[in-house]
Amino acid sequence: MTERNVLETRVRALYLARNGNDLDTMMAQLDPDFSFRIVGTGRLGAMALAVNTPETVRGSFAALVENWDLSEMEMIGCFADGDTIVVHRAGFVRYIPTQARKRTEIIDKFTFRDGRIVDLTEFVDTLFVAETMGLLNEPAVA
Repeated sequence: MTERNVLETRVRALYLARNGNDLDTMMAQLDPDFSFRIVGTGRLGAMALAVNTPETVRGSFAALVENWDLSEMEMIGCFADGDTIVVHRAGFVRYIPTQARKRTEIIDKFTFRDGRIVDLTEFVDTLFVAETMGLLNEPAVA
């Protein structure tokens, strides 16, 4: 089992690269067997599909970087249990195609093997995502 500070450093490096739109550094944090998914239904389209090859992960990350600015998100909490790190983030997210910007929260569950990220499961406000992407006919009343 890798020390918590090493795992947390790897997570922070991934977030920093994400904020800088640096796909190469993002990919460098990942184990070759890495898998990624955003928890949600098929109505979210490709966003909710699990990806698990270097090509599909890179493509998924590229689409997320192109469409979603998470640079105003902050780590609120970081919890460790062995080779699993769970991060709670909160802040503003911007949907780049429409410039819509809203405060939200995200939970990321990272699983590590030999100090490298082997799995990332992301829990987002799927209603916010669907509304922002225009997948719903009527937005919820605030």
